[in-house]
Amino acid sequence: MLLTSVVLILQETLEASLLVAILAVATLQTGRRLSWLPWGFLAGCALAFVYASNLQRISEWFDYVGQELTNAALQLTIAVAIVLLAWLLVRSHAPRGAESRPSGPPAVLFYLLCALAIMLAITREGSEIMVYLGGFLGQDDKVQAVLIGSALGFGIGVSVGLLAFYGLQALGGRRGRWVPVALLALFSGNMLAQSALQLTQADWLQAGRTLWDSSAWLPEQSIAGHLLYALLGYESTPSLAQALAYLAGVAAVLAAALVAALVTPRTGRRTS
Repeated sequence: MLLTSVVLILQETLEASLLVAILAVATLQTGRRLSWLPWGFLAGCALAFVYASNLQRISEWFDYVGQELTNAALQLTIAVAIVLLAWLLVRSHAPRGAESRPSGPPAVLFYLLCALAIMLAITREGSEIMVYLGGFLGQDDKVQAVLIGSALGFGIGVSVGLLAFYGLQALGGRRGRWVPVALLALFSGNMLAQSALQLTQADWLQAGRTLWDSSAWLPEQSIAGHLLYALLGYESTPSLAQALAYLAGVAAVLAAALVAALVTPRTGRRTS
């Protein structure tokens, strides 16, 4: 149970911690503060508790596919928020020597979208952690191993998020500003692919054929598999619907960022 708990909690923690790291770096690159982070975190924890507490009732919605549809809606909303954030991120990069930090409605929208994305990510991942831990309440022979494994998995996931944050912070220059955008594109694709998977499980979407099977040399349950799943949305046996959804999510973010870059006025060059 110890190893199982480490792997399961790591998978749930890793995705949210990496998203927090990317959005935190993106926020700091625009000259803004991380005032959205505590609000998004607290709201996500509260909603995760509500979701986990009512999961059985939610599962009975829509002919007993309520959980799948709710998860799909959460992931789709996160993807939409990421696309809008990519647009705002490119448009609001603080130029060097700027007189002041961004303010006004775009800044408020940026904060709200960051908080929304983190809130929904924590809602989904946190509720699954609560359901998993709640299943072992009263089982004295297993609870200690489960708690230790969960703490280890949570610690590893948060540590990876911190490493990602400081690693992205170390990237400087104009190219470094585009790294969070590229990572957000991968996250958007991941969210849409997971949403497509939930919809196929609910029989609301045709999965199509399986494109490949890489489970023999890179299992999803391995440490590398979990890392690739959290960052790239790795699936060892992806369906056609998942692949198309993934590509659509990546393309939407890159298109939003490219259009934003084209329509954003450039600052004049300095002359010596």
